[in-house]
Amino acid sequence: MRASASTLHEENDNVRTTMTMAAGVLLASLAAGCGPSAAERQAEEARKAAEAAAKQVETATAEAAKQVDAATREMGAKMEQAGAEMQKAAGDMAAAARTQGADAATDMMQAGANAAVAAAKVTQAAATAMTSAATTAAVKAALAGTAGLDASGIDVDTSADGKVVTLKGHVKSAAAKAAAEKSAHGAATTATVRNELVVK
Repeated sequence: MRASASTLHEENDNVRTTMTMAAGVLLASLAAGCGPSAAERQAEEARKAAEAAAKQVETATAEAAKQVDAATREMGAKMEQAGAEMQKAAGDMAAAARTQGADAATDMMQAGANAAVAAAKVTQAAATAMTSAATTAAVKAALAGTAGLDASGIDVDTSADGKVVTLKGHVKSAAAKAAAEKSAHGAATTATVRNELVVK
């Protein structure tokens, strides 16, 4: 019976050892499975990238809105100034006609025409400035919305006449540089795009 008890004791030890090893393997498997899978990590990275892109679009849109607002205010001020000059010229013409006759009225009419030309130039300059700001805003929004492009290091300069858009700053790769230029062309179809981005 002692041999049998000893054998049972050894078998119990073997079973205990086997169960302990199996439990260890099971725990190790569970521990490995508890961490995020590759798909979960990729999904998390994609979510973070989408959040970053959304933030860039939001920032670019807010900045563009500020630029358009500033250009609109500038245009409004210039229009008011031009209107005041036109009104003054009209008043001067009427006063000259009453007091000095036809020759003075003709001179004043010429002065009024000159004032109208000056007002038209001011209005055109303000409209051009607004167009330039709108172009800059459109390009910035397009860059921020371009998938896979980090637009945070890109500055957009638009010429006063709105005909030339220059991309300055840095991007991470040649592909990002090309994507930025393509997006700028898409947003400013009538402008020439100069790509001065540096790959870092």
